[in-house]
Amino acid sequence: MRSTAIFTVLFILLTLAGCDEPTELELRQTPPRIVIEALVTDQPGYQYVKVTRTTDFYSIGKTPRITDAIVTITDDDGTTYDFVHNPNGATDSLGIYLPVSPLTGVVGKTYSLRVEVEGELYEASDKLLPVTNIDSLKYAENELEKEDPEEAGKYYELLLYAREPRNEANYYLFKYYRNDTLIHRFDTDIYFSDDALFGEVIDALPSPVFFGMGDRARLEVFSLTRRGFIFFNDLYTVLSSDTGGMFGPIPAPPRNNLSNGALGFFQVSAVVKKEIVIGDGE
Repeated sequence: MRSTAIFTVLFILLTLAGCDEPTELELRQTPPRIVIEALVTDQPGYQYVKVTRTTDFYSIGKTPRITDAIVTITDDDGTTYDFVHNPNGATDSLGIYLPVSPLTGVVGKTYSLRVEVEGELYEASDKLLPVTNIDSLKYAENELEKEDPEEAGKYYELLLYAREPRNEANYYLFKYYRNDTLIHRFDTDIYFSDDALFGEVIDALPSPVFFGMGDRARLEVFSLTRRGFIFFNDLYTVLSSDTGGMFGPIPAPPRNNLSNGALGFFQVSAVVKKEIVIGDGE
């Protein structure tokens, strides 16, 4: 039986219908909070820090982007890397900070993040753990998806083959790309797992997303610390649980590694990746 170890996080859009007149709910307003999303890996080009601020329920549009934060990351050897806001001036990169000098993480090192916003300091740390290698990728038709595909012609699934270390607990984040575009079954799915359901040999673990003939399919696997796994697991629990709908208690935010009440997570990961073209070799 194929493993079902990959969990899917679905961000559910709630709508109200059937009202003759719009009704504005009396919602408890909480002060805005800083949101920090940051990533350091052992591969060049992945490193970034994104800083935003939460907004209230009735706000429309993107969350406010913070463009004047002071951002640094320091490794456990004491080397500090400065980050600068949107150095290329891209209109879609407001709130995103990139390293001034090249930063490539090293397995075994711990990295510490420091973000200062309007005199308030937010800190976090995470360790760069190794990730298991991908031995190979194959593909196969998914018969059920072929009968009724969500996208025309997209019914091939990737099959992952790897060996999983058995002498330690391991946690993973999976990202799937179709022709260099990150894809999900739904726009905001997240795929993650621990190794509890894996055997020593990962044999034909199927992807939760599908590809078409001629597509270039790529899988990236990120190592996670236990704290990273807890964050994604909490996020899954919050977003998939019904605690009374809009009138129920407000769920607690996911546990993270950030100080001073910030939301988000500072993720430090090793990355392995492999790609194939669907139809090659036939």
